[in-house]
Amino acid sequence: MRNLGRCISAVLASALRNPDSTQYQDFTNALKCVSALVDFTLMAQYRSHTVTPDTLSYMESYVQTFHWTKLIFLEFRTSRATRAQATRQDRELRELMADQRAKEVRPRPIANRRRLADQERVERSDRRADVIRRENHFNFTKMHYLTHFASYVRRFGSISMYSTEIGELVQKDQITDGYRRSNKNEAARQILSHYGRQHALGIRLQTIEALAKVEGVIVVEDTGMEMPTVPSCSTPRRVLQGRMKNTSTLTELCTALDIYYSNMMEEMLRFIRQTAVDDQRLPADPAELGLLPVEVFAQLEIPVPDFQETDRFQIHRARCTGTRALRNGGSRNDWVWVQTGGEANCGDLQGHVVARLLALFKIRNILREAAAVHHLALVRILDPINGARFHIPSGHI
Repeated sequence: MRNLGRCISAVLASALRNPDSTQYQDFTNALKCVSALVDFTLMAQYRSHTVTPDTLSYMESYVQTFHWTKLIFLEFRTSRATRAQATRQDRELRELMADQRAKEVRPRPIANRRRLADQERVERSDRRADVIRRENHFNFTKMHYLTHFASYVRRFGSISMYSTEIGELVQKDQITDGYRRSNKNEAARQILSHYGRQHALGIRLQTIEALAKVEGVIVVEDTGMEMPTVPSCSTPRRVLQGRMKNTSTLTELCTALDIYYSNMMEEMLRFIRQTAVDDQRLPADPAELGLLPVEVFAQLEIPVPDFQETDRFQIHRARCTGTRALRNGGSRNDWVWVQTGGEANCGDLQGHVVARLLALFKIRNILREAAAVHHLALVRILDPINGARFHIPSGHI
């Protein structure tokens, strides 16, 4: 469900992008309804809320928008009992129409029979739709819960503190992992012992981290010695993983990716011209550049600051296999964000553009004494339309 929330709004906006005059209002209401529900879901996950701007007021406005526009999906809220009732009524209506035709004394001409059959089909369809519209509703408990979220946050605090996911994770950490590491004999005692050791080590590491942030040194027990520490709040580095074999030069890289060598060399030379002239700069001669060793990778781990907790990082994995298959499936080249300038660039994207990841590779400049290694990514940038401005009806770019 979480993954669906990440893409449903954009997918729906793409599917409903060209409505005609009779569909425009329905399509607009559908986009507003889905966007409001997604925005509410994202804001309900906040660990803290602010007064300026009032995030709780935003949550309430999103719920109101959702309730105002949700009727566009009412026809899809058909329960099993409602479908059974509609089917039973349709069968009774069909039998009644058949009895009326049987009581006719004179047979109708073929054209009249066809016209009558079409009229009966339309009437049955309208009756069925009337029953579904009359019986369908959004009156169920989970739909009513949404109206109480903002008031409960004001009274009890952030909703994430009451998430049931915590209990599921505790089940795995405290019981499942310990049972797998036991010999299955008197497993309960071994599970408690395993979790006790893990918990003690975790507390120890948190204590060391807290002392390092406050004092910058740690006193080693029983020795009185002071050990300087490295700040633990430094930003993690991006890491390339999954080295791919049989690719050691730019020529082989282009062959593996099915890219023209001239296009690759053009992009490499453009990158070189934009870098400073020093000992680490790559050669600008295409002949020398083609001789440099290359290592190709299939994955890049990108640390991203956690929302509202910038001292914590989530690892996002961008995968790029070129034309090769990933895990016995198809090839995979993920979409990534690329920063191209300041916030004044690229319209509402504020200096960022969307790009398709084509290659991840290292290239070593063995022609210089420094032998610097450059970590590079080849991407295909997706050009936004309308100057990268928001499309008002859908709220997307």
